[in-house]
Amino acid sequence: MKSHISATIDTKLVEELNRYRTEERRSRSQVIEIALSEFLQKRSALDEGIVTSPSRFVGRFSREETYERG
Repeated sequence: MKSHISATIDTKLVEELNRYRTEERRSRSQVIEIALSEFLQKRSALDEGIVTSPSRFVGRFSREETYERG
């Protein structure tokens, strides 16, 4: 299902949008929908990503000790 919206977009962005849609032979609404979808996917991926640090493990790891049944 699609919804109709009205948006005010910077003139330079609209010019870039028109160039791109012409090159790709897509409608303006298709290009906006694709761009918005990619933006939201990237944004949610950042929110759900695994937090990491630049550190590293320098100790000793033993599977026997870790999985030993007692």
